[in-house]
Amino acid sequence: MDRERITISIKKNVLEKIDRIIDGTSIRNRSHAVETLALKSLGSATSSQAVIMLGGDNALKAIPAAKDYLPKLKDAGFDSVIIAVGFLADKIKEKIGFGIENDLAIKYNDKGEGSGGALNLLKKDLKSTFIIINTTKSFDIDLKSLLEYHKEHKSKFTIATDDIQSLVGIYVVEPEILSLIPRGFSMLEQDLIPKLIKSKELIVFPINKS
Repeated sequence: MDRERITISIKKNVLEKIDRIIDGTSIRNRSHAVETLALKSLGSATSSQAVIMLGGDNALKAIPAAKDYLPKLKDAGFDSVIIAVGFLADKIKEKIGFGIENDLAIKYNDKGEGSGGALNLLKKDLKSTFIIINTTKSFDIDLKSLLEYHKEHKSKFTIATDDIQSLVGIYVVEPEILSLIPRGFSMLEQDLIPKLIKSKELIVFPINKS
């Protein structure tokens, strides 16, 4: 993403307030803080988070797919990513890192049982439209078009998939949907998505099979 260096003067008390939102993860430094606040003021802020599901026995094999999605997320306007991992957390962190090379802020969540259980623990972070990347299958998709499709249809849950039977794909989600996830172990494909299909709160963004 192209950037230009500028010099500005800010009142000391305003700068102190800006510094308070820097957490080193989702807001990395002063420049990032100023840019984030400017985007919000202009009404141009993107979805607050992207979530990459990277747990289970095959997590290490899925790392290349997860890494391929990082620049795509940045190009779509995302600045921060949560990667939901399991017992292989340390190895995954070592191989993926914290997003510096993609100008992203990556943090990890190694709690929760199943994809639904992991999301349950992220409710405090997921306060606006967010995207879920399922790394069990890689899709070549324009994420900006997917987000626009979701907003145009005023959907609460949109699946981008080439196989509606499996329900595996990329999801765009409104945060109120999280209240439907049961506590404890749960999987989105078995414990949430069927509910949304039944209540007609889900739409599909079709992807052509290659």
